[in-house]
Amino acid sequence: MIGPRTAAVVVLFALLAAHDNRAAAQEKLRVLIVIDASDDPFAERIRAEVSALGLEVVAVEPWRTGEAIESLDAAGRANQAAAAIRMVASRKGVEIWVANQPTGRSLLRQLIVDERAPAPNEGLVALQTAELLRTTLLSRSETAPPPPPRPVPTVKDEPPLAPQFAPNAGLQAGFGVLWSPRGGSEAYQLWATIHRFIVRPLGIALDFSAPVLPWAPVSPGTVSGPEGSATVDAWLAGATVFSRYEGPTSGLYATVAAGVAVIRLEIRGSAGPAFVASSHAATVAAGYVRADGGFEVNSWLRFGARAVAGVVPSGVTVQFAGNEAGVWGQPFLAGLVLADISW
Repeated sequence: MIGPRTAAVVVLFALLAAHDNRAAAQEKLRVLIVIDASDDPFAERIRAEVSALGLEVVAVEPWRTGEAIESLDAAGRANQAAAAIRMVASRKGVEIWVANQPTGRSLLRQLIVDERAPAPNEGLVALQTAELLRTTLLSRSETAPPPPPRPVPTVKDEPPLAPQFAPNAGLQAGFGVLWSPRGGSEAYQLWATIHRFIVRPLGIALDFSAPVLPWAPVSPGTVSGPEGSATVDAWLAGATVFSRYEGPTSGLYATVAAGVAVIRLEIRGSAGPAFVASSHAATVAAGYVRADGGFEVNSWLRFGARAVAGVVPSGVTVQFAGNEAGVWGQPFLAGLVLADISW
């Protein structure tokens, strides 16, 4: 019959033998990592993940020893490692060699690479490397199961941004001068344009122009002669086809347009001594072109300038006492500043 003391001694020796067996198994589970540079955060991340599995990590540093590692499996066997790891040349992943236990023959050779631009997810590669070693080494070993690998942090997907649509229509308001070289002095005018794109960059627009109100502190267009003088007020309504260029990064824009217009001229005479004043009006057709240019403040507001040139084929003659004092509309020119509101 075995006494209590003898039984305790037997149990103690059994526990020590089991511990020695586990320690021997643990010593065999060595992982070699090849570090190619003195400061390699990628390799250090992999070392940390593999160490967290309870494996022994041994580093070989060719940059320090000057001895190149030609064969990964040969380096692993030379260091009595169960597995070996090194960075691939592109630095986008790792090469892994795993030996069969206990023969030491090659069991697995695998690449874990992240090709996403602009740089690989080093944390993801390190976690996948640790998971591969856990399933190929620890599942066949006699060591106690390691703690589960740390979960990969998830990044919450943000909802996609709503598509940005360029404004398709707009209203321009301007102020400037209208002048006909043969039709007297310049007149100050108000301008308005409504435009809409049909197929970018092409669109259609309606132009309107009217003289500044009589009480405004500016002078109307005037034709003068020996017999007297006359003020000339011009009203314009036109339609154009336009093309617009918009700089995607500079915020600058340019527009060219061509069209036809109806112009109404109201001429009010002021006679000199011995002459009688008269007034008359004329409505004529004209062709014109215009060019705009300016800069964008935001997606709906722009400021710029406009130049206009046109011609009234028949012209409008201004007469004093039967004598020609001027011909308006051959040609007519305009220059103005603009504010453009788009939607």
